[in-house]
Amino acid sequence: METVVLVGGNGYIGREITRQWLKRNSAVQIYVTSRSERQEIKDSRVHHIQIDVNDAAAFEKSLPEKVDYIVNLTYGSMDALKTIRDFAEKHDCRAIGNLGCNARVTGFEDFVKMKENELQFLREGKVRVANYDVTIAYGADRNDDLLKAVQSGAFDELPPVHVEIAARLLIDRLVKDWIAYLN
Repeated sequence: METVVLVGGNGYIGREITRQWLKRNSAVQIYVTSRSERQEIKDSRVHHIQIDVNDAAAFEKSLPEKVDYIVNLTYGSMDALKTIRDFAEKHDCRAIGNLGCNARVTGFEDFVKMKENELQFLREGKVRVANYDVTIAYGADRNDDLLKAVQSGAFDELPPVHVEIAARLLIDRLVKDWIAYLN
């Protein structure tokens, strides 16, 4: 049985990661932490925990002792990253998952630099970091201004990536799924 924690996992990409992991592993237990009360994915293997990752003590108490993978889907808080990195080290997680950003277009420079700094901070820890850089994630169930911009061609130079691909590649990198094909 794998135990996975998705920090900030109620968002668009987090929900797709949850769906795909549930399909891959019938014994997985997924803990979706978020400040919001949203609980869109209903499954006995998914445990929704309303918690602020910036509160390290409360975060620690809300999760199981044994965690295989922890995935960072937050941005902008070094306190959150410290909580995630410290938790991963204390609980001997196999890896920390992270979504970076390589949207090298005007207007995204500060966000890209922030995500690069966050990745560097996570990599300074003792637990392996599996990172996947996303440009713009889109998909059939996205219905917001970002999707409209993708549809209009505003991000054609990136190019945008389908959310299913981003989720699959991040999970593959976390669990080193390709190794099974090498043996």
